[in-house]
Amino acid sequence: MIRLMNAADIASVAEIERLVQSHPWSKKQFEEAVDAYQCTVIELHGQVLGFCILQPVLDEANLLLMAVHPTQQGKGLGYQLLEESTAMLKNNPLQIFLEVRESNTPAIKLYEKADFHQIDLRKNYYPKPDGGREHAIIMVKACSDDFSKLFS
Repeated sequence: MIRLMNAADIASVAEIERLVQSHPWSKKQFEEAVDAYQCTVIELHGQVLGFCILQPVLDEANLLLMAVHPTQQGKGLGYQLLEESTAMLKNNPLQIFLEVRESNTPAIKLYEKADFHQIDLRKNYYPKPDGGREHAIIMVKACSDDFSKLFS
């Protein structure tokens, strides 16, 4: 089941984030996000398995953060979470943007499956554990036929 995130979910969400990110958000950042953005979780039998944070901005949206628990990856939950979370956006965005680490091939494949495609590269955007930097791929999904034509 996919539903809006609430304060009781933050500990589980922060733990998933800690397991999958080299520079995870803090619990405080998640607390602030619940009030400021559209935050959703996917749960099964009362256990949070993943989350998605979208920032609606006028007629667009930004995918800020999304993760699925490592033991649940590869089961289609990320795709389901992404599709249903974007469908829940109240501002009916014309397009949705995201940034993803250049090395995160599984996420890139997921986003491409969900009709996102690369439009640019942000050089040296993400910090790496070794102190280096990694490029971010900027992707967009057109949510209306008018915008789809622009990216064809």
